[in-house]
Amino acid sequence: MHNNPVEKAGLFSSAAESKTKGVDTLLGDPKKAILKLAIPMIVAMSVQNIYQLVDTYWVSGLGADALAAMGFVFPFFFISMSLSNGLGIGGGAAISRRIGARDKEGADEVAVHTIILMLILVLVFSIPFYTFAPQIFTLVGAGKTTGLVVAYARVIFLGSIVVFFTNVANSIIRSEGDSKRAMQAMVLGAGLNIILDPIFIYTLKLGIAGAAWATLVSLAILHS
Repeated sequence: MHNNPVEKAGLFSSAAESKTKGVDTLLGDPKKAILKLAIPMIVAMSVQNIYQLVDTYWVSGLGADALAAMGFVFPFFFISMSLSNGLGIGGGAAISRRIGARDKEGADEVAVHTIILMLILVLVFSIPFYTFAPQIFTLVGAGKTTGLVVAYARVIFLGSIVVFFTNVANSIIRSEGDSKRAMQAMVLGAGLNIILDPIFIYTLKLGIAGAAWATLVSLAILHS
């Protein structure tokens, strides 16, 4: 059967050549497998930090209040990253075990369940934070920057599905033994974000919200 939605989305590749390379990596020499999987993962996770650094650089041109506003949102963005990474790592580990057992159907089933859990987490995370953003950031002491904080945060919360999907999808790809492809997506995404940030913030005059839109658009384009 090839009607699995995850396979259609390219998350669990049905291409024989691609799958064989990934499985060969996982089932081959452990030392070589660790190097092949770990190095691209280290690069990808390092590149992930570039998104925040680039956003900070361009937003700093809007003034100290805008920069402070980003600081208030970062812990919530980190929560979304932690939740999605945790789910992705757990799902990826389960998929890898089934690949090791040569259970293709079981691996596909885990991938589908991981995506379903991701959608549930997105709803639980994004709806309350988006709805009550003004109250939340007032309580945490945003003060006069509350308006800027909410403008930036609501875009992040609204587009949290992109962040969740990116991290979970990359984990599923890595679980197939193809960590290089996940790394390439993150590197290209960071590059695109560097280009889009000044366009959204200054050219389109979206201000601090433009930084959030640039991040989400760059992630969405590369994982569409």
